[in-house]
Amino acid sequence: MNKKNSHIVSSYPSDPSGHDKRSVWQRLVEPAATITEVCERRQASLVSALLFVLVLTMLTGVVYMGFFSSSPTVGIVLAGADIAIGFTYFLSRTRYYRFAPLLSLIVLALIPIMNVGLETDHSPENLLLLLIWNSLTILLSSAITSFRNTVVFVVVNILTFLLLPVFIPTVSFINMTFPLIFNGVNSLTILVFTQHRNRMEKDRLLEMSRVNQQLQVELSERKKVEEQLAHTALHDPLTDLPNRVLFTDRLRHVMERAKRKKNLLFAVFFLDLDRFKVVNDSMGHNIGDLLLIESAHRLKSCLRNQDTVARFGGDEFVILLEDMEYPTDYKIVADRILQSLRLPADLGGYKVFISVSIGIVLNDARYERGEDILRDADIAMYRAKNQGRNCYEIFDPSMLAGVMTHLELETDLRRALENQEFIVHYQPILNMEARRINGFEALVRWQHPTHGLTAPAEFIPTLEEMGLIVPMGYWVLDEACRQIRAWQVQYPSDPPLTVSVNLSTRQCAQADLVQRIAEILQKNKLDAGSLKLELTESLIVENAVSTSNMLSNLREMGIQVQIDDFGTGYSSLAYLNSLPIDTLKIDRTFISQLGATGSGLEIVRTILALAHGLEMNVIAEGVETDDQLSILLAMGCENVQGFLFAKPVSHQEAGVLLGKSFAALKD
Repeated sequence: MNKKNSHIVSSYPSDPSGHDKRSVWQRLVEPAATITEVCERRQASLVSALLFVLVLTMLTGVVYMGFFSSSPTVGIVLAGADIAIGFTYFLSRTRYYRFAPLLSLIVLALIPIMNVGLETDHSPENLLLLLIWNSLTILLSSAITSFRNTVVFVVVNILTFLLLPVFIPTVSFINMTFPLIFNGVNSLTILVFTQHRNRMEKDRLLEMSRVNQQLQVELSERKKVEEQLAHTALHDPLTDLPNRVLFTDRLRHVMERAKRKKNLLFAVFFLDLDRFKVVNDSMGHNIGDLLLIESAHRLKSCLRNQDTVARFGGDEFVILLEDMEYPTDYKIVADRILQSLRLPADLGGYKVFISVSIGIVLNDARYERGEDILRDADIAMYRAKNQGRNCYEIFDPSMLAGVMTHLELETDLRRALENQEFIVHYQPILNMEARRINGFEALVRWQHPTHGLTAPAEFIPTLEEMGLIVPMGYWVLDEACRQIRAWQVQYPSDPPLTVSVNLSTRQCAQADLVQRIAEILQKNKLDAGSLKLELTESLIVENAVSTSNMLSNLREMGIQVQIDDFGTGYSSLAYLNSLPIDTLKIDRTFISQLGATGSGLEIVRTILALAHGLEMNVIAEGVETDDQLSILLAMGCENVQGFLFAKPVSHQEAGVLLGKSFAALKD
């Protein structure tokens, strides 16, 4: 017997020692072990209980008739019937328990017939007692058998007693009249009430059936809702692709399989759509959503059924390639994806071109967590973007080392801002006609507590990524204005000393830039003509409209504008004549070519001629040799700066240089 059946059969409690604690009554009505269904065992137990009580009741009748009745025939009939009922009782505890009630009723129905046939007293009173017994039998039948069986018992009962005078001459029809009327009325009454009860039961069953059907419908709807909620919880609502939760779970299962099956190969792709933000912002979010849906369809078409593509949010997708047959299968899939997404998409009347950058991580035993695989795939994806986009990169541990170094740099920069570790250095700008320092360029430096003085190239790009370049830029501007004003008071001159400060792209994008600059000038009591702001050539050309308005506002204030590293950016020079620009700074690349080779001579001469023709000033930066200086002087360059005169130095050292410059001028 299986465990389930043994549990059902052994439904009665027992102690741990194995001793059966069932009561005597439970033992007497317990059905056979072959009946395993709970409902059948309950029905069999009820029938056994009824028949057992009936056996005991009839036994008392047998005892009474044997000791106190003057009619031993009735006692014998009852004894035989009791034995027959006892048989049905034992039958009810077997798998044939359904036959026991019917057999017991037949036995009960035969009792009055046997008594009439064996008795000699056929008076109406005696026949009435026997028929009352039969009425009780019919009543019992209505309780434990079907309505149809009860009708059969009634009909057989009446017919039998109608035929008794035919087969038993001592029974007269006159004596049978009253008992038959009584028995017939009782039988019909029992039938009517039984029918009424059955109809009520049917009505209840119909109602229960209706309620059950309604419950089934509600359960079905609830199941659908639960399935929908479960699907929603594990899928992206826009593309219907698996989301991060489902993808991470599948990745975890694959990693567990890979631990058991050493030769199992899988790969994880991290994908990001190139220039998606441009499409989303320029064409609208509706087109952006359509592009994401189209990209999801194309990605699915590039994969097998056992592979998984999921959307993590935005324009980020991830792919899990399971059970690769060959170690290089990922390359085929990656090339297929690049080719598929490269094709134009017709979306809402627009033809959209887009590409994708992919980072790939191959399964490796060193990975313990799926999060680490996704992290490394993300790192490789950013490397692909830096390599020009529309390509894929395989993760290499050196990439993670670079990212960790970058994160460490970000942490150090935030700490540096809190601890005020940044300082401003000043590089002198000399006017060759006046033969003195006429200004400085302010350059930020980082006084790292362990690495020492750090050049801007090592931390400025990171500050821009972190969004901290704007407050940093305003701090440098404020510090430079304060310092140049102090030097102007200490070393008055005509024209007064000036300071040049670089503006970042993010600063120029600030709507309140001009207002903030005006507040800094007012705070430090510095004349606007003493401030020169340096912008890159690419910034001016890429944002010509907004930059033009900003430069015009600065010019109205009296602030001078310089183009830094001139000549290394755009070839178009139309902006020089249309924008309010005061000074060009010749890039050190061209200055370094002056001298022995003379390869940069014509370029420098051209820039000088162009600037002087537009009535602009020129500053040659990066002057490091006397030959370079001599050539610049011969070509009429009026302002120079470079290591030949001084490196960028602290404000204390710059003050010393300034003092020497003015002292030499007096001499």
